[in-house]
Amino acid sequence: MEWEKVRKWMLILLLAVDLFLAGNLIRQAINWRQIQYRAAEDAVAVSQSRGISISLEAVLRMPEIMPAYRGRRSPQLEGRAAAGLLGVDTMAEVPGGGVSIYRTTAGELSFRRGGEVELQVSWQQKLEPQGCIRLLGEAGFPIEEAQADSQQGRVELIQSKEGYPIFNSRLVCTLENDQLRVRGRWLLLEEPAVSGQSMSRAQMVLAVCALLEEQGGTPLYGLRAGYCLQGQDAQNLILEPVWEASTEEGTLLISCLTGKQLNF
Repeated sequence: MEWEKVRKWMLILLLAVDLFLAGNLIRQAINWRQIQYRAAEDAVAVSQSRGISISLEAVLRMPEIMPAYRGRRSPQLEGRAAAGLLGVDTMAEVPGGGVSIYRTTAGELSFRRGGEVELQVSWQQKLEPQGCIRLLGEAGFPIEEAQADSQQGRVELIQSKEGYPIFNSRLVCTLENDQLRVRGRWLLLEEPAVSGQSMSRAQMVLAVCALLEEQGGTPLYGLRAGYCLQGQDAQNLILEPVWEASTEEGTLLISCLTGKQLNF
C-alpha cells in the first residue's frame, strides 16, 4: 500500500517536471520569435531611414531560417534515369569534364556539371505538362513538387524544394518532328545533406537595402524566398537559399548565406 502511494507521488512529480520543462521551452520559443520580429522591424526602420522602402509585412512572410544543402552527383541515379527514358540497352559515355552521355536508338540523354540536363527522345503524344511530368517522374527525376507552365508550344517545369522554388532549376520541353527535347537544369541527387543555415531576416533586409542603394535607390516591389542550384565543381552541387527581390530594374537573387547578389 505504501509503495503504491510512493509510486503515485513519483508519477505526479515527473509529470510536474515535464510540464515545467515544456512550458520553459514554449517561453523560449516565444521569446526567440519576439526577438526575431523586433530585429526585422529595426532592420526595416534602418532601411527606411536610408531612403529604401521595404515592407515589414513582406519581410515577416519570409522564412526565419532556411537550410543550405550539398550533394554529389550519382552515376546510379543518372544511369537509372537514362534506362527509364531510353531503354535498358542504353550505352554510356563519360568523356570527362563532368559530362555523361547515354544513347540508344530511342534517343539521347546527357548530364553535365551544374545540374545541366539535355534529352532527346521519340514522342508520339501531345505536348502537355502532365505528360512531361509523368515521363520524367517514372524515370526517377524528383518531379513531385514541380511547378508547370505551358505556352506557345513549350512546357516549362520549375523544380521546388520543401515548397520553395529553385529559381534556376527548370526544364524547357519542346516537340520537334516527333522528338521531345528537354533542356535545362535539374537537381537529381540522393537526399542532399544540410550544409549550413541562412542569415536572419534582419540581416537579409540590410543586405537587400545595400544592393538597392547601389542601384540608386530603386523601389522594391516584392520579396520571395527560394533556392539557387550551383555547381561547385563537375560533381558537387549546392542548393543555396536566396531571396528574390523584384524591382523596376528586374529581379535580384540575393544569397542568404553571404548577402551578395548571385548572377546567372
